[in-house]
Amino acid sequence: MIDAGRGDVPVSYGELNHRAARVASHLRARGLGPGDRVAICTANGLEFVAAWFGAVYAGCATLPIPAASTAPEIAFRLDHAACGALLTDAARSDIGRESALRASSAALLLEVEEAIDAALGEATPCNVEADAFAMLLYTSGTTGAAKCACIGHASLRAHTQALVDDVIGLRENDRVLGTLPLTHSYGIRTTLLVPFCAGASTVFTPKFSPRRTLELCNSHGVTWLPAVPTMFIAWANEETVPAPTTLRWCMSAGAPLVEDVRRCAEVRLGAPVRQAYGLTEANLTAINAPPDEAIAGSSGKPVAGVTVRIAGESGAELPQGSCGEVLVRGPNVMAGYLDDKIATAHVMRGGWLHTGDLGFVDSEGRLTIVDRSKDLILRGGASIYPSEVESVLSDHPAVREAAVVGQPDDYYGEEVVAVVVTDGSVGMVDLDLWAKEQLAAYKVPRAYAFVDSLPRSGSGKTLKRRLRDQIAEGVIQLEALSADRPAH
Repeated sequence: MIDAGRGDVPVSYGELNHRAARVASHLRARGLGPGDRVAICTANGLEFVAAWFGAVYAGCATLPIPAASTAPEIAFRLDHAACGALLTDAARSDIGRESALRASSAALLLEVEEAIDAALGEATPCNVEADAFAMLLYTSGTTGAAKCACIGHASLRAHTQALVDDVIGLRENDRVLGTLPLTHSYGIRTTLLVPFCAGASTVFTPKFSPRRTLELCNSHGVTWLPAVPTMFIAWANEETVPAPTTLRWCMSAGAPLVEDVRRCAEVRLGAPVRQAYGLTEANLTAINAPPDEAIAGSSGKPVAGVTVRIAGESGAELPQGSCGEVLVRGPNVMAGYLDDKIATAHVMRGGWLHTGDLGFVDSEGRLTIVDRSKDLILRGGASIYPSEVESVLSDHPAVREAAVVGQPDDYYGEEVVAVVVTDGSVGMVDLDLWAKEQLAAYKVPRAYAFVDSLPRSGSGKTLKRRLRDQIAEGVIQLEALSADRPAH
């Protein structure tokens, strides 16, 4: 691997193993082992990799925590997951110390480099049960309170191997750009576990910069690039760095990829850009990977070993092409939510994970996600998919991003409102005319808000619950068009 935050110095697998083994040795010396949980809060790079594998070597379950987390957020996770230790880098030692003081659990606070230096030797990897937890990942909480998904060793290994062999096709001479956060399901799977399983190398960067990441692609010959839609938008608009010449293809997940953005990114990066679908509870379920043709809006076929079913409200399987809830079964599915049997039982029924996403499967077995069932807007008895309205608004040349949510309405039950990021050259009336040309009248937004940016999770998802809260609290001010009401 190469850590761009430490001077682009290459680190061999042998050196990584040495560092991880010393972290494991120190954890064991401090009384941690199988059944314990170790939280990790570092920037992307060498220290995270050593900490993650070190904890796994020691037989512990890992709990990656986003590097930008506050002390109260870290303390909550330390307590909720009953962590025995918190590993940080030097830059986060102070906030780690504050977090440990806030937490009621007695978690050890360790800096990764200090743990490596203090270790008395190198520990060999500990044998654990196949169904033991390898990793705990908190959901982004886009539709409710964040929950902790538990990922077992056997399922993690099986799905990672399937990604390498069946879809992504990495080899030892491949190089991956690691700009996705390693603390998120998508990032750790695609930029750490998949490349390492394939014997490939990753170029890690501590934070995202469109210019810097393109420079890294060029200087290190990056061949595969997993990212989120906002990154592809940023790359498409970055004109000062030459396009990479070594990319084979790029993958987008974490949020819907607008077709216009996908095409622009392909031109800018000089490589195919494809959509994938997954969630924390069921990582990378389907991928529209080459050599399959690119289908607008499609997430492609399920990964080997993964089965997708489309179900109606009764839970019965729907005919091919019908839109319903996406159910998933396979090694990519979590074991359940940590210490939450009720929430687990709600989403895992009859051997299937009920994702809460709406979609359909075409005649070729390709999955297309239409929307989240909880984001569905019910206006006067009509179902409106926000993603459809967002796609239309995003196609306007002056619109950079758009998010559509439902707001309570005395007459219709819910009304359609749009929050948009523009270049400043367009107003509400312009967007209203644009939307009316392409959407049925009942789908057209009745109010708009113009903002500098949309709130997003670390994985790139638009935080619609936060948008709704900000609108309700008056933080985001809506400008309403004339009310659409029948005469009385």
